[in-house]
Amino acid sequence: MEYGTGALCASLAGHDKGEVFVIIEDEGEYVCLVNGASRPLAKPKRKKKKHIQIIYDEEERKRRDLIERGQVRDDHIRSLIRGYKRRGQS
Repeated sequence: MEYGTGALCASLAGHDKGEVFVIIEDEGEYVCLVNGASRPLAKPKRKKKKHIQIIYDEEERKRRDLIERGQVRDDHIRSLIRGYKRRGQS
């Protein structure tokens, strides 16, 4: 399983169970997650990898490049997650 920067994931445990996030950093056993709303870029959620499910999609590389260059904002993250949910793949 790839837990890389830019990957979409769903929370499997905790009060945020079922929510979709974007991984912005991989920290060994943990990842830092944002959704642009309750978890903005300024305050990412740190969660164990075993408590998330990676969602594979074709946009991951583009998101990773934007995050690594620092060109992503909270509204952009929210838009990405909304687009994913609209495609009916939740």
